[in-house]
Amino acid sequence: MQTPEIFTTDNGFAIITAKDADAVSLDEVRAIVAYKLDELTTDLVCCDVVTGAADGEQIRTIHEELLGFETAMKVFEALRGFDRQWRDAVALPPFAMNRTVIYDRAACA
Repeated sequence: MQTPEIFTTDNGFAIITAKDADAVSLDEVRAIVAYKLDELTTDLVCCDVVTGAADGEQIRTIHEELLGFETAMKVFEALRGFDRQWRDAVALPPFAMNRTVIYDRAACA
């Protein structure tokens, strides 16, 4: 099984799997929530990227082990109001979820 990869553009990203490509424009992103999952001996940093209206929202989950994750996070920095210090809020304490909203389009309007 091929591991999904994240490819970025100037205005978005795509999650590519062996069977599909799911492209998202930054204009579609409503919110990004970062958190960690406890994997016993390590933590896995994840982000839920929320798009769509509240009654039909879609959540795409990406994580730090996916190829392209760091580049995608740099693309997200272009979003007005994106919290560039998000790693500080998510990193400590270890093995805690530390769920943090790092971008909220409505809060920036």
